[in-house]
Amino acid sequence: LFLDVSMVSPLSMSSSTLIETVNINLDDFSDTFLTCSTCLHIFDEGDRRAKLLSCSHSVCLSCLEQLAALPQNAGRSLVRCPLCREECLIPSGGVSQLPASFLINQLRDVLLRQRRDVVPSCSLHPQDGLLYCESCDHVFCPNCDQVKQKCTGEQHTVIAFSLALKRMSEIAQYRTQSRIAALKNATCNVNSEICLLDTNVDKIVDQINATFQEVSHVVESRRRQLIEMVRVRRDEKRKVLRDQLEAIQDEKKSLEKELESCSVPVRDVARRAKRSLVSDGRLLEPKENAFLRLNTDASQLIEHVEQALNGYGTLSASTTFPPECTVEETTRACVHTNTLIVLRTADVEGKRRNSGGDPVTATLSQGREGEEEDIPLTLKDNQDGTYDIVFRVSKAGEYTLSVAIFGRPVRNSPLSIRVSPHQTMLWEAKADFNQPVRVAIAPPNNSFYVLDTGNNRVRILKSSGEVQRDLSAGCLEGGSAVGMALLPEGAIALLNWKTRSLSIINAQAQPVKSIVFSEFQYPIDLAVDERGRFLVADTLKVFVLDSSLRPVFSFPANDANQHQTITCVAVGIDDDILVGTTSSLLLFDGGGRLQRRISISPPGTTTSSAVTCVATCPISSRVVCGVVDSRTNRAELSVSSYKGEFLFRIGSKGSKSLRRPSGIALSPEGNVFCVDHPTNSLRMYKFR
Repeated sequence: LFLDVSMVSPLSMSSSTLIETVNINLDDFSDTFLTCSTCLHIFDEGDRRAKLLSCSHSVCLSCLEQLAALPQNAGRSLVRCPLCREECLIPSGGVSQLPASFLINQLRDVLLRQRRDVVPSCSLHPQDGLLYCESCDHVFCPNCDQVKQKCTGEQHTVIAFSLALKRMSEIAQYRTQSRIAALKNATCNVNSEICLLDTNVDKIVDQINATFQEVSHVVESRRRQLIEMVRVRRDEKRKVLRDQLEAIQDEKKSLEKELESCSVPVRDVARRAKRSLVSDGRLLEPKENAFLRLNTDASQLIEHVEQALNGYGTLSASTTFPPECTVEETTRACVHTNTLIVLRTADVEGKRRNSGGDPVTATLSQGREGEEEDIPLTLKDNQDGTYDIVFRVSKAGEYTLSVAIFGRPVRNSPLSIRVSPHQTMLWEAKADFNQPVRVAIAPPNNSFYVLDTGNNRVRILKSSGEVQRDLSAGCLEGGSAVGMALLPEGAIALLNWKTRSLSIINAQAQPVKSIVFSEFQYPIDLAVDERGRFLVADTLKVFVLDSSLRPVFSFPANDANQHQTITCVAVGIDDDILVGTTSSLLLFDGGGRLQRRISISPPGTTTSSAVTCVATCPISSRVVCGVVDSRTNRAELSVSSYKGEFLFRIGSKGSKSLRRPSGIALSPEGNVFCVDHPTNSLRMYKFR
């Protein structure tokens, strides 16, 4: 058994670093320092406890008492030290009052607390300690050359194996203590959960008792009501019968009185006899009857009550284990648009759950600790084990999302979310377009209809971007089709600027109707409202035609008596008319009367943007339009409220930036699909 006392300075070797330690044999140490030199017993805390003499030697109490009891020391307050023979003064209270040997007691305490490690030794060289190489994790004997050569590299660090054991023991002890602390904390958490479970059960039991108590009150109230109704009807019948009894008694007394007097005239006797025949029919038979019946189906009532009670109070439980649940950021978070975070729940085995109902709490905050500002968010239970957490912020930066189930955080909570100040392109389709100018979404499959002018066709894409089919017609020839609108039953209205014609084709690209309007100068865009009216944007006017393609009226795009060149047209809410110009976006009512200007630039900036396309979202009352700055030639998507307030702009940077958005379509999910004329692509962004 050895004790590592200290570590000597490293000893430089030619090929490795050797760290030497001093090992002391515990038995030798105890015999030398912890044993009474007189009786050779080990010091303890009883009769053999160490006492310190004035000569600085330590002797056990038992030996001192025997020395003090010697005849030559009788009556003296002195005792001779058995080691140095120096006379030492004894206190008045006897040898027990001598001071304790502090050093001996400290050494005893250290050895008692010290963990004794059994250090293995080499079978060939048992007197030499083994060495341990930290670099290659190998134990070897310094005198066994065959093994020693394995750890002679320049990068090897060699220490005594006893020291390595001590270090490993301390590390293991530290980890064990940490584990014990964690288990203690886990015990507290489990006990807390048990208390919460009992509290929750008590609340549920109280709720059940309160509900059934209320049901009992309702049943008792109805029982009393029915009993009271029966008794009231009984009293009514009883009153009629009692009145009849009184009438019978009166008649009986009257007849008995006449019989006693025998003074009734003959004529009166005949008259009374005739009258009695009539009244006897009323008096001799009860005017009321004893019939009462409760009209109800008791078995049906019991069945209904039983069904209602069986359907009440389904108990929901959950196997969700919060440490196995995760929150995931499905899309890149951007300002002004909804960010979706998905919470996926799992049980204690890590298996995904397929049901909902868990008490999930989520908080989103930004700012320093203690100064956080909670941000509103919505939480949706998908009833399949997942939960949607949706939020929208207007300021970029770092946000913290904390999610808990049963009040316990999920695995990766809190989640740090970086909100970008720029909206990024989410999806792109390049289906061999050549100068696409318009796009529309056709329900119910959400297919894309793209007016591919350069290829003289309408290309139909699936919602995934895969090409479905192409439509070609005479009105599409010449690369001059500029407007497109979807009609019922798959029909399509097409506007051609070169022929100044408005044509309708069916789902098979066969012509249905076509007109050439002489007042068209340079038609550029087409839209159809809910009433089936056709809105044709010309450079100077907007023409309104009925469903039969007959002109109804037209109006110029004047704002503050300033004439503006029209660039696009779209249908607003309640068949309003949105008109884009080279410098503004104007809103007219269905009769062509100007309502207001819709801001397409941030407040305080000079407007120099031309509107190239526009669309309205009736769900969010937002207007999305493509704008191109005439000074910088920068293209973006501008989002405004229907009331006219500018909200924000969408535009990617670098190679994915917009060049000239020529047509847009909005989906109910909050996505905007845009055809970019120069890049020949269909792109998707998020506007809410």
